[in-house]
Amino acid sequence: MNTVADFLNNSYRTNPDKIAIIDNDSELTYSELHKEVNNFSSFLNKFPKNSVVSLLFDNTNEFVISYLGTINSGCIAHLIPTGISQKNLIDQISSAKPKLVLASENHFSKIAEIESENIEKLRFSDVKKTSYQDRQPQPSDYAYLIYTSGTTSSPKGVPVTHSNCVFTTTNIVRTLQYSQNDVDVLPLPLSHSFGLGCLHTSFYVGSTLIIHKTTEIPQILDSIKNHHASTLAAIPSTLSKIVSNSFSDSSNILSNLRLIITNSTFLPPETTKKLKKILKNGKVATYYGLTEASRSTFLLFNNDITKIESVGKPAPNVEIKIITNNGNTSNEYEIGEVLIKGPNVIDEYWVDTVKEPKIKDGWLATGDLGFLDSDGYLYLKGRKDDIINVAGEKVSPIEIELMIKQLDKIQDVGVIGVPDKTFGEIPVAFIVTEFNLKTNEILSHCIKTLERYKIPQNFIFIDSVPKNESGKIERSALKEMYTKQ
Repeated sequence: MNTVADFLNNSYRTNPDKIAIIDNDSELTYSELHKEVNNFSSFLNKFPKNSVVSLLFDNTNEFVISYLGTINSGCIAHLIPTGISQKNLIDQISSAKPKLVLASENHFSKIAEIESENIEKLRFSDVKKTSYQDRQPQPSDYAYLIYTSGTTSSPKGVPVTHSNCVFTTTNIVRTLQYSQNDVDVLPLPLSHSFGLGCLHTSFYVGSTLIIHKTTEIPQILDSIKNHHASTLAAIPSTLSKIVSNSFSDSSNILSNLRLIITNSTFLPPETTKKLKKILKNGKVATYYGLTEASRSTFLLFNNDITKIESVGKPAPNVEIKIITNNGNTSNEYEIGEVLIKGPNVIDEYWVDTVKEPKIKDGWLATGDLGFLDSDGYLYLKGRKDDIINVAGEKVSPIEIELMIKQLDKIQDVGVIGVPDKTFGEIPVAFIVTEFNLKTNEILSHCIKTLERYKIPQNFIFIDSVPKNESGKIERSALKEMYTKQ
């Protein structure tokens, strides 16, 4: 297969009458989906090849038809998260310069406010089959465009080619052994690369995909049970909630899953151990990657439990190296910036959305800190921008979060550095707990497990730690909360 469009075409030819996708309201066979996608593509063929089409949809079959129809027509699908602010929406549209902005009925009001004479704005229901001549995308063409700001930086446009997608999807299928016999439950936003990669995987092998608009645990468990699902993809916080004692019969429902896959946002070791115990014969896996370099590592926890805090080894034909502050390649266990090279890495960012070069000689500078052990496993230690400088000592907030999460009563933690007249910066911890947990209990635990300069000087109890769609802590939001105290 050479393009993402080939995924659906091949599965349609192999199993036309099989259920391809199920959302909350409807289901489509591969034959029905193939027809809908081709009808949609015929409408878009009136636009020049490689035109940008912006999509604003929840996780619905409408999204899937619009996305596949866009790339099938040789256009570029600009994926917009539905929770986007109006300002950021306008900024993205201004940067992407789409020919068409398309939205579901319930989100159309957002795009209706965009003022531009050069952009067509339509509801999904407005798209009708036309007689424009068919055309095919090429492997080097951009398939989709996602704007990602991480947790601290300004938005970056990330254009991903068909060849990037095919390489990554092939690695996922081979490493995690997906097949047409799978039934995949997906409570992840399709506008994010984690969820989108799962969609690609399902259509690549011709399995059945069940998509969810929300991460409501009862709905996820019902889908697994009612559809006899074999795989589940979810962010770590969702998995931690599922294995908590709040949901009855969750263990029985999960027990027959073949695979649970999550991403490299920290999965507590206790959650991993609980999942491994629950699964009869299934595996728990995680990966590390960025929108710019999807699925760069894989780790199957069942194969090596001693690497439980790692994010795995480089994916096939992907290289990873660690560069220290002085620009040298690091030694084993030496912390530095993670760099990635491979066919999954984008060639460049969109237009001029990144001022400083992040990709040089094929190597992507991720901004993540980590080290490689003697077996080649990658361990993440935080973001360069997140490191807390306490009187010259460099402190990773992730290390502090890991230690605090060892307490059973802790549900979630977010740590930031805040200015201090004496030390320059000091750590502050935001705590989520349903229990009547005393500050002294947390402090006592930190004193036992952390060096003195790493101990948070303040513990703030909140209802939830702000996170982006991939589950990464938005530390800028925590800093804003701190200043408003």
